[in-house]
Amino acid sequence: MFVFLVILSWICIYGMKISPVKEFNKDYISRDNTTAVKGIFVFLVFMSHFIQYYELSTVFDNPYKVVRLFLGQLVVVMFLFYSGYGIFESVKRKGTDYIKTFPTNRVLKTLLHLDLAVMLFFILNLITGKEMTLEKVLWSLIGWKNIGNSNWFMFTILVLYIVIYVAFMLFKKHKVAALIFTTALTFAYIAIMRHVFELAAYWYNTSLCLPLGLWYSYFKEKIEAFVMKNNIIYFITTAVCLAAFVLCHMNKREFGVYLLWTLTFTLLVVLLTMKVNFGNKVLYWLGNHVFSVYILQRLPLSVFNEIEAISSNRYLFFVLSFGVTAILAELFDRATGALDKLIFKKRTK
Repeated sequence: MFVFLVILSWICIYGMKISPVKEFNKDYISRDNTTAVKGIFVFLVFMSHFIQYYELSTVFDNPYKVVRLFLGQLVVVMFLFYSGYGIFESVKRKGTDYIKTFPTNRVLKTLLHLDLAVMLFFILNLITGKEMTLEKVLWSLIGWKNIGNSNWFMFTILVLYIVIYVAFMLFKKHKVAALIFTTALTFAYIAIMRHVFELAAYWYNTSLCLPLGLWYSYFKEKIEAFVMKNNIIYFITTAVCLAAFVLCHMNKREFGVYLLWTLTFTLLVVLLTMKVNFGNKVLYWLGNHVFSVYILQRLPLSVFNEIEAISSNRYLFFVLSFGVTAILAELFDRATGALDKLIFKKRTK
């Protein structure tokens, strides 16, 4: 895995631009830059899922073991943060009219894409003879269960979309109240998943990063005016945030501290992008296909895992799995794009 970690590092460095000492990257949270950052993390997600199919057993795997152990669930926090940020940016521009489209353009569209991906896993399971119950298949359509696909993130994001819709429809002209209610409902979701359903922590321990994105958008101008005023303030802010992150990392076994750990890491990435601009064709492609790469990668992984000639060679296994995932993602996004235009065209208009 060390080789693929080096490749990812090279991809990140290629095309990277560091702002001059007294300047800042004004486009740090633009669509292009956030897309590139998401590209980095979706590759890390693929690596994380890959080792669920291939045991790390050599000394060359140790560097990645350290990275993975350190990051854990942090590989998904930027997806949630940027989603929340983008949503509130749209609210600022379009107001309640944007929220009214949420059930269709956010919830139903995401659900449709999820269900189409689930059907691919359903077909694969039929071909390979894997047993499935009707109940499990039906629950997998909303991400509550899975039939081989990744599911917890999709269920969480769907719930948070509904939470945002409810909050902003209740407090139409009171954005702060809507933000507070969204945050409160997110805490409620965490409590229910943790104490009522007693699910594994990964189901909910990054959820607060989405309302963090909402709040960041709300305070964006004030944050930028303060943090980007000069280098001294920027580096002091970064140092404070880094210290908080380290302290949280040392005590992250405490659940409340773990939540703060995810938030401080998210802010550190945002602060980093204020000085560093990531971007190249590979990262842009990955970032533009986050959903499909995330949801479809287990198809080739599970297939190649059963072919000993491939699964016995980690490099061949990784490259083939990633290559097929990329092809599937491209085809899937083109197909869903055409389907979205057909189904949602009038409503979007």
